[in-house]
This record gives sequence, structure tokens and C-alpha cells, in this order.
Amino acid sequence: MRDAPFFRCLPVILVICLLFLDGCLGRSQSPRFYALSPITEDKAMAKSDTPERDTRIGIGPIKLADYLDQSKLVTRTGDNRLVKAEFDLWAGAFKDNLTNVLAENIGLLLPTERIFIYPWRLAEPMDYQIILDVVRLDGDLGKEAWLVARWSILGGKNKELVAASRSNIREPVSGPDYNALVSAQSRALAKLSHEIVKAIQAASRKQTGK
Repeated sequence: MRDAPFFRCLPVILVICLLFLDGCLGRSQSPRFYALSPITEDKAMAKSDTPERDTRIGIGPIKLADYLDQSKLVTRTGDNRLVKAEFDLWAGAFKDNLTNVLAENIGLLLPTERIFIYPWRLAEPMDYQIILDVVRLDGDLGKEAWLVARWSILGGKNKELVAASRSNIREPVSGPDYNALVSAQSRALAKLSHEIVKAIQAASRKQTGK
């Protein structure tokens, strides 16, 4: 008895179906890209004449914990367990994104347009230089984002230490996905920016005697 034409073609049909399903699954798992966002101008303090206006601010050098210096978003499921996202990625270099957002935040909060990112080629010394070591910037999906950083501020041409601190910031995450996590991380970075700016303002008032 001869096989019916349909059964002779069945292996080919199965292969085509498998290829089609594989293609559909692959398309459904396309990468998603994220970026930290700066504070908006309406949330910054009102711009007015202050000792900090037009101050030269140098941002950097900035150091990241090794596990953060990569394209994949990182979460925690415990104190010691890290999980790297498979399809949720930073849009570009994470360190550059963090540096630029920090610079934008500080420029709005002081306020000043004279923000320089390390290494700078300006012949004149910075009025203040911010050195930052990011120990932790991750979180637990649907729970909280966590930013831990050590930072110091150098002042004047002699680069005297005018402030040094360690920030430990937790920010609640409003949703279960990575987008909500990155929003919380942006808010945590905004809080760090406020802390640094307050230290610069205090140093400026001390210097001017106001």
C-alpha cells in the first residue's frame, strides 16, 4: 500500500511549522532598552542669584561597582544573589548615562550652566569637583531600588576636601516591571544629587561667610 501524498509531506510541514513558531517566539523576545532620566526643571529649585550661580562644577571621576558596568539590568533576589536580565538592557553605556544624568541634575539644582565632565580640558580650575564611587545601584522588582554611593567634593585650585559622605538611598518601586525599577533608580539618583548640592551650598556659604 502506497503512502498518501499528505503523509509523505508531513515531515516537511512539521519542519515549516517549527521554524514559523521559532520565528514568532524570537520576535516576542526582542530586547527592551532603558535609560535613567534627570529631574525636570519644574522640580528643581527656583533659579535665583545665589553664590553657586555660574560656579564651575566638575563631575568625576566616577567609579562603578564591577557588576554594574555592563549592558544588562541587574536586580537582587536576596542580600547576596544578583540576577541579570536577559532582554532588558541599558540603552548605551550605563556609566555615561549615570554621569550625564547626575550632571544635568546638579546643573538644574544649583543652578549653573558651567558643568564639566571628567576629564575636562578647561585651563581654569573647577570651583568644585565631585568624585563619586557607586557601590550599589540595583533593586528588587516590585519592591524597592537601592543606591549606595561614597562621594567627596574638592574645592578650589588646591582641591581641598570640603565635604565627604556616604549615601544610602532606598526608593519604592511603583510597579512589577523593569520600567518601574528604572524610574525608582532615577528618583534615587535625584536624591543623591540633592545631597551633593546641599554640601556644595554649605561649602559656598562657609567660604563667603553668608
